Amino acid sequence: MDEVDLKHIFFGKFDGRKILRCIQCGTCSASCPLTDQMDYAPRELFALIRDGEMITALRSNTLWYCVSCYYCIVRCPQEIPVTDLIYALKQMAVQQGLCPACHKLPDMYHSFTRVVAQYGRVNETVLMARYALRHPVDALGNLPMALRMFLKRRLDLFPSRLRQPDRIARLLAEAKRQETP
Repeated sequence: MDEVDLKHIFFGKFDGRKILRCIQCGTCSASCPLTDQMDYAPRELFALIRDGEMITALRSNTLWYCVSCYYCIVRCPQEIPVTDLIYALKQMAVQQGLCPACHKLPDMYHSFTRVVAQYGRVNETVLMARYALRHPVDALGNLPMALRMFLKRRLDLFPSRLRQPDRIARLLAEAKRQETP
């Protein structure tokens, strides 16, 4: 998929046209607690998209460093839903296979989604086991903490059953239907 198609999807499906209201004041970037970790601050990310650099925007680590504090939205003089648009870009990056290879959060999100789809809720042990298949060194590093949590009965080994798993299945099916382009 080329830059024009990606921009069309972002502007059409995800209401990305809201970034056209951006006056490049930089308030969102100045409000973000992790701007120094991002390769493009939110203001720069929006400028990239407006210039048609969708693949660069989708491959940036900015999407994965957003901590959803919503401070950018609160302070934006144009009332642009910065965090919501970053989530939309994150979803597009996953769908298009454009996530940065060096970042691990897409794998964590993927593992989380699979566990919820299978059990209807999160089980930390299963989640971390699935994540560990992709990042075994991280899992080994977290093993002492997992053991401490288990000894304090803060970690269940086996997932508990839901009373109405069909309700969660319907909810997830509807979410997937809405995600489909």
